[in-house]
Amino acid sequence: MKFGDKLVELRKKNGLSQEELAEKLGVSRQSVSKWESNNTYPETDKIIQIANLFDCSMDDLINDKVVDIDSTLRKNKNNLNNVWDSLLEFITKTVNMFSKMKFTEGLKCVIEMFILALLLSILGKILCGTVSSIITNIFSFLHQDIINTIKDVLYGIFGLIWFVIAIITLIHTFKIRYLNYYEEPKKEETIKNKNVNNKEENVEKTTQQEKIIVRDERPFEFLSILSLIVIVFIKFIAFWILLGTVFSTIGLIISIVFALIHIPAHIIFFWILLLLIAGTVVSIQVIIILISFLFDKKINVITHLIIFISCVVLSGVSIALIALTAKNIDFITDTSAFNPQTTPVEINYKDNLVIDNYGMGEDNKFKYIIDNDIEENKIIATREVDTKYFKLNVKESEMDKMPVITIVENDNGDVKAFYNLFIKNLKKNKIYTFGEYGNDPLVIKANEDTINKLIDNQKKLYLVEENRHDNEIDVIVHDSKVHFKNGLRGEYNGLDDTIKYDEENYSCNKDIEKTEYGEKFIYTCDYQE
Repeated sequence: MKFGDKLVELRKKNGLSQEELAEKLGVSRQSVSKWESNNTYPETDKIIQIANLFDCSMDDLINDKVVDIDSTLRKNKNNLNNVWDSLLEFITKTVNMFSKMKFTEGLKCVIEMFILALLLSILGKILCGTVSSIITNIFSFLHQDIINTIKDVLYGIFGLIWFVIAIITLIHTFKIRYLNYYEEPKKEETIKNKNVNNKEENVEKTTQQEKIIVRDERPFEFLSILSLIVIVFIKFIAFWILLGTVFSTIGLIISIVFALIHIPAHIIFFWILLLLIAGTVVSIQVIIILISFLFDKKINVITHLIIFISCVVLSGVSIALIALTAKNIDFITDTSAFNPQTTPVEINYKDNLVIDNYGMGEDNKFKYIIDNDIEENKIIATREVDTKYFKLNVKESEMDKMPVITIVENDNGDVKAFYNLFIKNLKKNKIYTFGEYGNDPLVIKANEDTINKLIDNQKKLYLVEENRHDNEIDVIVHDSKVHFKNGLRGEYNGLDDTIKYDEENYSCNKDIEKTEYGEKFIYTCDYQE
């Protein structure tokens, strides 16, 4: 069987016209016609292309002793090595195709395949469920458990069959819509203006651009529309991510300058600088990728991947060095860095007033000092504070219908003082914690009548331990007096020990638990039928 006859058989078997085959081989239709009529033979490189295109060997094509090319192809297809080579070739062509595509084109291809896979999955569930139910109805005379087992088995079998069909459909669709129309870059050289005497020559090289060719007549136009909608939505999200990344990059650059300035203070800032540089480079990469995606520009994936991996390695090394350096820094929790002074705050008493100490946590301590020389309804609260760094503030609020005043220790707003203290001690590998000084009690001075009112008010909301000696009363707040179960709660009124319900058919039952510091009220609230 001659070469031309084999070529005709292979071309028709693959559903190609002479024009389509000529386009794939990069030759004219007339050349293909001459080959098929056995008037001429193609060049060796074209024979190789034909063999690769039709999955056969060169010997099968040019050896006239091979009379049944179809049986040879079947034999080759049954060869496991050829199957493996075909799989590798499919993967290679796919990777090459995506590497030459613009990001938007590649994303569009992925979205189309995902939509098709989703549609196949939904269709498969419907078909498998329907068919298995129809067949199961034949065995309706059996026990229900047996029927359910048969139905599950059939659904699993049909599901597996449909899965194979879906995979074949996806691969075939991907191949006919994209992979079959992928052209490897070709190079053509033309020599012009060559001097006859070979004294000088001007050689001009022209290179055909690398490109992806896809049919204009798309069989799944609805997939293109859906993928376009998804891409527009993704681009909208990418735009806002781009804005956020730009601002983050600006922040990282400012942080780099800050770390660079403070390297003389401590070596840890150098490792922080490396970490920030790595983060900034990654952030700039993200900006480049997002801009390329938004404007359909091509990017060098390999270059970005190498840069990203380098930044990840640099970040890991920097974090490890920061951790090792931080081990040598002592975090001091005492007050030796401060010079505390007794600072008074004046408060005017009003009915049912409760004084709170840093949010009234567990075991909050108060020291009440009776001083009858202080006029009625006047309260002086004192705490030791380093006024260079901190100041006492009075914060008014309400809790369970009772007015509450909280003595809050804030920084005094002198950022420079805190900064100088931090840098000064960091050079010595020390960091002092700022905030409250230990667990010293809040000292409250007032006349005896006012102090008794304050303690009684506290007892309406908290379980209080009270120790009196001479003119001093030590008070420790141990726990809240009122607790709610079930996650539902009413509005408690500490003035008259009542619960207000916000909704109809909503009520709370009250239980009393005896403790060494008084009675604890436990409310169980629920909706009533």
